Amino acid sequence: MMKKFLYYIVLVCVIPLSYAQQDMQKIEEQINAYAQETPELNETIQIDVSGLTLYDFLTSVAIEHKLNISADPDLNQIVSSSFFNVPVKDVFLFVIKKYNLSIEFINKIIVFKKTIKPKELPKPKVLKEIDVTYNSQNDFLAIKLKNDSLPRVAKKITDVSGKNVILGPNVKNEKVSAYILNRPFDQVMEMMAKSNRLIITKDDNGFYYVEKDQVPAAGTATGSSRKGKKTRSPESSAEITVLPSGFLSVQAFDADITSLILEAAEKLNVNYFMYDKPKGATTTLVVNEITFDELLDHVFMGKNSTYKKTDDFYLIGDQNGEGLRSTELIQLENRTIETVLETLPKNLIENVELKEFIELNGFVVSGSRPRILELKEYIRQIDKVVPMILIEVLIVQYQKGYDIQTGIKAGIDKKERVTSGALFPQSEVTLNSSSVNKLIDAFNGFGIFNLGKVAKDFYLNLKALENNSIIRLQSTPKISTLSGHEAKISIGETNYYFEQNNRLINTGVNSDILQSGQWKATDANLSVNIKPFVSKDEQITLTIVVEKSAFLGRAGENAPPGKSTQQFESLVRVRNGEMILLGGLDELEKENSGTGTPVLSRIPIIKWFFSSKTKKKKKSKLHVFIKPTVVY
Repeated sequence: MMKKFLYYIVLVCVIPLSYAQQDMQKIEEQINAYAQETPELNETIQIDVSGLTLYDFLTSVAIEHKLNISADPDLNQIVSSSFFNVPVKDVFLFVIKKYNLSIEFINKIIVFKKTIKPKELPKPKVLKEIDVTYNSQNDFLAIKLKNDSLPRVAKKITDVSGKNVILGPNVKNEKVSAYILNRPFDQVMEMMAKSNRLIITKDDNGFYYVEKDQVPAAGTATGSSRKGKKTRSPESSAEITVLPSGFLSVQAFDADITSLILEAAEKLNVNYFMYDKPKGATTTLVVNEITFDELLDHVFMGKNSTYKKTDDFYLIGDQNGEGLRSTELIQLENRTIETVLETLPKNLIENVELKEFIELNGFVVSGSRPRILELKEYIRQIDKVVPMILIEVLIVQYQKGYDIQTGIKAGIDKKERVTSGALFPQSEVTLNSSSVNKLIDAFNGFGIFNLGKVAKDFYLNLKALENNSIIRLQSTPKISTLSGHEAKISIGETNYYFEQNNRLINTGVNSDILQSGQWKATDANLSVNIKPFVSKDEQITLTIVVEKSAFLGRAGENAPPGKSTQQFESLVRVRNGEMILLGGLDELEKENSGTGTPVLSRIPIIKWFFSSKTKKKKKSKLHVFIKPTVVY
């Protein structure tokens, strides 16, 4: 017998080896035959290779000896060899054998590929025999099961007893264990179900229906001793396992939270004190590798109960109970506390006492620990750096105009006048009667007409004025503000006027008037209001309001001055560092007026002596350049 066994082993080992030798022999014959047609394969090679992939090695040899080779890119084995005066074909044979390659010849091309191993068929599993016996004479059943498949157990029981056992859809993958000898059939089935958390129901037709027991655990721990073991009814739907790493593995379906916590605390040897039990609270969860703290966090989520850890002691009870309330200072790191309180959702601050401390830039929060953690997480999400925007404003005002006044004015004034005035650069002269008579005397004798003298109270006013102006004003203020906050620039002047109040006082005999007054200010400004908003990609949205006002003449000495106002509002979006131009506040004023003697003021040339004219033109422009830059 021993000789046969050894012969079998030798045969098994030798046959694959002989097949491999036959394959290599066949490949060698093919390469030798190909070498007769391709003499490059007989050339010798001298090479020392280290750290080169097999694909690169074959490609290098092919290039060096001008061979047509196609190598699979997946040949990534590292080659470390040294060859000296060895034929190329022998190197190929060495590589094929060492790295288990397959070779194929396509005309004059050699193809190297990985050898594909045939997939091994899985060996058929030998099923364990289900140990079930049945005595039909006394209806006794015996089962010896250890982690056996429930469908196979049900089939075996049906085969040996002739009684039909039907499985529910939720137990077809279950495994059962039980060891019961020679007891009545129904008792054995019932005890097997209880020991494996199953339920068996027998109907009127004698069918046994098996399903999963989904009744929640009803038992809770009693007593305060930590050494006593807690018992749990077989119907409990919570299963807790302590893993070797110290974590918990929990499978619970609609399980009582109190029972779940007590069992987990007992298995982990955790010290706890339970002020109040979570009444009627259940949970369903399947988790692996979870800590005791994480278990409490999950089962108390959305409940009125919470816990607090002091050293290694857990206090469990109602959220608002004494000893479980927490107080914490939540400080903001990246922004101010202003306006934060207004943004907090109402459901976050319910049952929480919140006080704002501006000096500490934070909140003092008092309440249950879960509420504080939830509020802290919300504040952490909005505690971001608020970008600051540096706004460069370039205000350019341009005014251009001219004013021409010409004319002769003659009249009679009882008050004696004195000849006066200016000739250059503005020509405006007033002549009295003596100067006019001298001028008349100078002209008399040059023509056929002689002019008479003028009266003593006569005067003559000559005017020829021209005024040109170009004014350019430029202002470049810079201001900074936070995103969402308004920045203002105002440039202008202030005038004052007197406001008088008159009050009539009636004493019954006489009526007196009481006068009082005060000086009031009025402004004329060029103001620019900018409110920036910075988006995540640093696009800046600007709300811009530009207002320009100017004083006009006064109606009286102490009357308030008139005021003209121009305003525009714009909403624009620019990129960080870009400049925009805002304009449109242009003003054009033209005037062409005159006075004169009727009829005579219309006759050419003569009208120069009997009329006066004023011609005026004024043009003004306002441009505002704005460049926002985001600064963190």
